[in-house]
Amino acid sequence: VGRGTTRGDFLRTSAMAVSAVAAAGMAGNAYAAGGDTLRVGMIGCGGRNTGAAAQALSADPGARLVAMCDILMDRVQAKRKQLQAQKKDQVAVDDDHCFAGFDGYKHVIESSDVVLIANAAKFHPFHALAALEAGKHVFVEKPHGIDPYGMKTVKRAVEVAKAKGLCLVAGLQSRYHPG
Repeated sequence: VGRGTTRGDFLRTSAMAVSAVAAAGMAGNAYAAGGDTLRVGMIGCGGRNTGAAAQALSADPGARLVAMCDILMDRVQAKRKQLQAQKKDQVAVDDDHCFAGFDGYKHVIESSDVVLIANAAKFHPFHALAALEAGKHVFVEKPHGIDPYGMKTVKRAVEVAKAKGLCLVAGLQSRYHPG
């Protein structure tokens, strides 16, 4: 840390740089064959994944949110409306790509190049593995597993990502907050 630079400045700048590098690395490998559109899907429509989707859309003008799922359809609809207000031209989720229930994640994976996972923690390892096995890049929020079986599933997901040359990006704890 140089003279006049605070620890907060350093951490904030470092975090932005790491995020930009990670996004660039994922985007470089995530585009559908030769296209300029990066299809993003959300598994879980709570506040954290809505924020992750907005960040993904901000990271690349070619990114399009194309599919969403949650246990509750009213949450999917509300978050779609919220994201449309923020990123009108990048939210391309029609009614046929809004899914509710326990199997909605399968439809999001089928529709996407990159899958954002921030739902109930007990599902993180299984949804991440399913997306990676389908050849999709994955952002998964913490915790990655909550029990030994979940952690073994995460280990398998990492092996699949390495074998297929896919990105598996983890959500990290915030290190700086102006409040």
